[in-house]
Amino acid sequence: MTWLPDDVVRHLREVCTEPDLTGTRYRLISELGRGGMGIVYLCEDTVLGREVALKVLDDPAEALTLARLEHPGVIPVHDAGVLPDGRRFYAMKRVAGERLDRHLEGVPSLAARMRIFLQVCETVAFAHSRGVRNTDLKPANVMVGEFGEVLLIDWGVRAGTPGFAAPERE
Repeated sequence: MTWLPDDVVRHLREVCTEPDLTGTRYRLISELGRGGMGIVYLCEDTVLGREVALKVLDDPAEALTLARLEHPGVIPVHDAGVLPDGRRFYAMKRVAGERLDRHLEGVPSLAARMRIFLQVCETVAFAHSRGVRNTDLKPANVMVGEFGEVLLIDWGVRAGTPGFAAPERE
């Protein structure tokens, strides 16, 4: 057996996990984060000339569900499809800001913290009214944007999840 050098193994890992964006309107910039449902990348939408967050995942349920939830606390979905490598993706607004758990370190007043908590509750209530449950609600999955907007960024939604509302077909 021949062993591969560490730098070759590292390169193979990067190549195997990076999405194949060939023939799409997206150009990979960097990885933003990983979770149980997929990997989120910072990409440039070359058609519109803006940055987007592109999530690569196995189950399209999250994209279909979030696209139906139009609310200020839900990140808008701009596009969805299948990559040349067969994996599914969706592109969404790129939120500049910080995670709630980090943001709260700089929020000294209880009143300000409660205003943020109320926005999270309003978003969750809206989703519940549409038959969607967030199964991964925690401070690390809430972003406070650069304009003070509070957004739920990871819903843990997948087909078969209790509370998952399958999109209506026409």
